Amino acid sequence: MDVMKKNKNIGLLMILLAFFSSCEKYDMVEFGEGGEINFRGRYLNGSKYYWSDDEKYLEWERNFGMNVQGDSLLQDTVIVGVKIMGEIVNYPRKVVLKSEAPAENALEVIFPEEYYVPADTAVATFRVIVKRPATRNITYTTKLMFDYSQSDFEAGTRERQVFNLKAEDKVSMELWGITQEDWEYEPVFFFGEWSETKMRYMITMLGCVSFMNWYYNEDSFFEALMGNVLYESLEEYKADSSNPPLLDENTGEWIEFPDLSEMM
Repeated sequence: MDVMKKNKNIGLLMILLAFFSSCEKYDMVEFGEGGEINFRGRYLNGSKYYWSDDEKYLEWERNFGMNVQGDSLLQDTVIVGVKIMGEIVNYPRKVVLKSEAPAENALEVIFPEEYYVPADTAVATFRVIVKRPATRNITYTTKLMFDYSQSDFEAGTRERQVFNLKAEDKVSMELWGITQEDWEYEPVFFFGEWSETKMRYMITMLGCVSFMNWYYNEDSFFEALMGNVLYESLEEYKADSSNPPLLDENTGEWIEFPDLSEMM
């Protein structure tokens, strides 16, 4: 009887150990399911954007100088994606982002709203506002990171915990797709001598981020030409004393455009 009782106790002990072992294993799985978060990036293929978990897409670059709004574009919007590891849950969970900027040339960002991963999904996208760099021809950077002290998540994959932002405000003949020789061959008669300030004004007024494409587009080019757009808009700008002067960096004087009405 003692032997049977002893064997029974051993069997009961083994059952209890197996039970607690299974509970411990279950708890470990449950701990991380759906509670870890990573950044996602997107890439352009043709005319459509696609999302990817590849860390090489966890970056955003912008040249504020070369855009159809020109100097009028004071800020831009970055679409940041996140993805949850594990199972989804049936309630929304909060995500708080923060920026980690360098001591110099820090790119300023704004988080315009509270962010949540909605219920019953493993992915979400958030808007982050990036302000135009304060100084031209200098690269500004910052890093987006998760603020886990205020978020309902824990860190996921180490390589996907940072989203890099980089921006500059730069224009040049090369970026505009024209050479000095090309400019002096014909465009100089319509627009005067080249300058960076003049280029910025033309981009802002005409939305031409590729000069040669715009120049050889008969509709847009002749519309600007026949309307004497650049000369008249600049004269109107100069008439308002509250506007800052647009100085030619080569001469220190106001930029000038030929009055094409005298040539018609």
